[in-house]
Amino acid sequence: PRKAHPLLSRLRGWVHEYILMPISNQYVRWYPDRALGPGLYPLPFILVLKSSERTREQEGLAMVAAHAIGVPVPRFISYGRRTSRCSWGSILMTRIPGQPLSQVFSSLSPAELDTVKSELATYLSRMRSYHNPWATRICGVDGGDFYGARVPSGHLPACDDEKAFYEALLRFAFNVNGESGERLYASAKRMLSLMPHAIVFTHGDLWHHNIMIHNGHISGIIDWEWSGWFPEYWEFTSIMRWTRASWSRFLSTLPQYHYDAELESEIALVTMSADSFSY
Repeated sequence: PRKAHPLLSRLRGWVHEYILMPISNQYVRWYPDRALGPGLYPLPFILVLKSSERTREQEGLAMVAAHAIGVPVPRFISYGRRTSRCSWGSILMTRIPGQPLSQVFSSLSPAELDTVKSELATYLSRMRSYHNPWATRICGVDGGDFYGARVPSGHLPACDDEKAFYEALLRFAFNVNGESGERLYASAKRMLSLMPHAIVFTHGDLWHHNIMIHNGHISGIIDWEWSGWFPEYWEFTSIMRWTRASWSRFLSTLPQYHYDAELESEIALVTMSADSFSY
């Protein structure tokens, strides 16, 4: 998928801000039970407009790519660039039926959890089976900067290969004083010996609140704002560094997971560079 012409994006941004947002405000007055979270504007005809500080066109491009390979996602309709009253972009898309998996996770039966696991494994396999169109580059969907909560300062420029990517992350390992710091740094640098990894299409924020469940099945995966082309372990370690979370333990049971050594290095690097993250 390619970005739209800037003038067309500007026009769509005007439509989003001055027509669709007022319609949404009136729609929520009529149907208050259909209100969504901050930055989300529900609309008639099962549509929703998203506008937040992290809304970029790359998110829409990621949804186009994911839909093309058979992953259930919102249907991307249009992206609007910032206008005079809005300092970020907006995305018009379809709504996904169901509830976030985080809300029903503890109430699902073992059989239902097995179904969710099987379907999620299938979708991850599809995403990981496609070749990186940017060769060895680690980057956003459009080949440019990559973003994420795990990424220092929120985003970094694209890296030519995995070695450059990890060296870029290591530059933010500030807390390396003392014997414990030296051990952490040695553990973090061990990742360099584990390369190379395949560079795969990655969601980047695969928490269970971004997986929608309807009638016991995955109805969609949402929030692709941190997607891109990353090393194969990134989909897992960026979540599983929260080792005590029940969702982390669930991810470790997926057939694609075999990254214990990478996770150990990732946790060490996160410990040393946590001050550089944008929360």
